[in-house]
Amino acid sequence: MNRSVVNSMREEIQLVITMALKKEIPAQWLKSHDISVCSLAALKSGALNSPGHSNRGMMIVTTGLGPDASKEAALWIRENLLPLYILNIGTCGLTDKKYELAHWIRPGSVTDERGRVIKLDDRIPVPSPDSVTAITSLCTVKKANLSLSPEFRNRHDAIDMECFAQAQVFDNSGITFHCLKFSTDYSDQNTPADFNRNLEIFHEKFKELFGFITEKDFSINVIIPVYNREKTIQRALDSVLSQSLKPDEIIVVDDCSTDSTGEVLDSYGEKITVISLSRNAGPSTARNKGVEKASSPWIAFLDSDDRWEKKKLERQRDYLMQNPFYQIIQSEEQWIRRGKRVNPCKHHNKPEGWVFLPSLERCLISPSSVLLRKSLFERFNGFDEGLPVCEDYDLWLRIARHCPVGLEPGLSVVKYGGHRDQLSLKYPAMDSFRVRALAALLKNEVDHCIKDRISGVLSQKLDILIKGCEKRHKTDCVEHYREILESL
Repeated sequence: MNRSVVNSMREEIQLVITMALKKEIPAQWLKSHDISVCSLAALKSGALNSPGHSNRGMMIVTTGLGPDASKEAALWIRENLLPLYILNIGTCGLTDKKYELAHWIRPGSVTDERGRVIKLDDRIPVPSPDSVTAITSLCTVKKANLSLSPEFRNRHDAIDMECFAQAQVFDNSGITFHCLKFSTDYSDQNTPADFNRNLEIFHEKFKELFGFITEKDFSINVIIPVYNREKTIQRALDSVLSQSLKPDEIIVVDDCSTDSTGEVLDSYGEKITVISLSRNAGPSTARNKGVEKASSPWIAFLDSDDRWEKKKLERQRDYLMQNPFYQIIQSEEQWIRRGKRVNPCKHHNKPEGWVFLPSLERCLISPSSVLLRKSLFERFNGFDEGLPVCEDYDLWLRIARHCPVGLEPGLSVVKYGGHRDQLSLKYPAMDSFRVRALAALLKNEVDHCIKDRISGVLSQKLDILIKGCEKRHKTDCVEHYREILESL
């Protein structure tokens, strides 16, 4: 296939959902919401270039039944579409009646009949359903068998006919593979009746899971925390008020400013909503208070020393309409230092998708560039008010561990640095606060591979802090950091 066509597809399609059977798919409902459903044969015939093909960032591919058909479809997707995520969805048969039918199932690993095992990613790239049953092992079989041996039932919790073949194709490909199944039967003599009865329930649960494609409310509240920024807050506010897509409300949280910031805010009258804190509490508390006041489903943050380009919110809204499965996105940004534009270093490049691991070393998400669901912010309990700095690093890591982050490519944010009132200058040992965030993450992590990655970064930062404290003869700090290091 022509490379330019591949690149176009890659930009267009970020999420591919694979399903084996056409009858599992509520095709008309998906079509009514502009989501394409294509068979492998149709894809090979050029369906993506046809006038009726949706240009949204997700699509459904029907692979056909069985491991061989599933593998063929997966290979074509890997070589031609290059999406960020594959989500295999479909029905499965349970082998143990301790699990209930008509429930979402997330397997920890998938195996084939030869005993080969692939560990599955424990995340899914769409908003999680309210209830998911975690099982240990899903076995992919070539032929449905309603007389499974007791030994087989003891080894595996469920069976399907496609997952292993796809997981094998995408393993170590750079495309993340995820699996979510729906239990319809117990793989016994009652399977045909159970499957047909629960298939209709599956269709309704599928619509609930993908309810985000029906969303039409993209109203946004903007939250701006401010403390003694009389010289920059007007620039920030004017950049929001001049947006091509107007936010529903601009909430400015004055963190007990002592300069003329309050007078500047008063001059905007009813154009903005001002919350005045009774004591100086820091950016975490200010942002959290702003979100509490917000009434829109989407939240955008802007630091009082930054500004937005005119189409920032419009571009982000359009990106979400294209890729509605994201709950958090950010935009690219320009950096200004002491009045001159500078290019970020390569290690500051913004990632997209599953950004948790690359974000461990340094914060790669900027508050001024973020747009996220208010419900997601609340689910992760907002910013840690005990952190005077690196509160954004902490929250984005907690969110990114479980949710993918979209990247709208427009240079929509202008960040200004080098001024004397930056918090990074007030708190030069920033890694001491990152260590606190990483230690809390490590304590709550259950995946051993992820724990090892967190421990590695945490150890590096502790080594740097210990050397710095030794150089400055801060004995108490050295002992504190060594205790953390020895506990890893």
